[in-house]
Amino acid sequence: MEKKVAVIGYGSIGKEIIAATEKGEIPNAKIVALFDKEARVIHSLDNDDIEFHLFTNFDEFYNSPIYSDLDVIIECASKDAVRDYGKKIIESRKDVIILSVGAFSDKQYLTELQNLSNLNKTRILIPTGAIAGLDSIRSVKKYLDSLTITTTKHPKSLVGAPYFKSSKIKLDEISEKTVLYEGNAITAIEYFPANVNVAVSIALAGIGLEKTQVRIIADPMISVNKHEILGKGSFGEILIIVQNIPSPANPRTSYLASLSAIECLRSLCNENFRIGT
Repeated sequence: MEKKVAVIGYGSIGKEIIAATEKGEIPNAKIVALFDKEARVIHSLDNDDIEFHLFTNFDEFYNSPIYSDLDVIIECASKDAVRDYGKKIIESRKDVIILSVGAFSDKQYLTELQNLSNLNKTRILIPTGAIAGLDSIRSVKKYLDSLTITTTKHPKSLVGAPYFKSSKIKLDEISEKTVLYEGNAITAIEYFPANVNVAVSIALAGIGLEKTQVRIIADPMISVNKHEILGKGSFGEILIIVQNIPSPANPRTSYLASLSAIECLRSLCNENFRIGT
């Protein structure tokens, strides 16, 4: 049965999801609406070539007949979008795929959404994103003693991070591999909100935000976004290394993040066959 889908956010990931759907790469999924509060983004689209409805105002989107008929909403805008719209989406009994997982560094807000989801019998889905191994981490979470993720990116992929507002380190002066941050996932998402959604995903799958350790490294010699995940416990060790090509449209985002979101939607629209937990 075909599912009607809306996308929030027309950035690099939103574009990839829409393109994959229009090419027929996601069976049983049909994009029927796009919401992006930036009018210039919407106006950049050629209305003659698209087959879905465009919105720049969330209330107009939410109150439209199009919205009431939706099955799935994909958020790929920002953690602010998750906070601003998450509760209303779940209260309207829509399944929602969340990509800006950094919003869930606020445990109270996450708990509120989970409670609303249970009450309204809807689902919150978090794609694997730019990493691998969430299934493995989740399966051993009760046996984990430590969990660390080290993210290494080219300095240009870290442009705009709040960390640099107070740091003595200047991005354009980094000439060698430099450790920028070491600490827990909660502070990491505050300093690098556009770069460490993966750390929050790993933390939620494992031992929590406070106990999950994060290292952020800038390396001017690297051409990929590299993530190294190490989990240790009574079960043994899990070591996962992923090297992603940055998205051509946005170097702060790994291309794998788009592919993961597409696969999450594909799995949701084909529930009779699933690989992995």
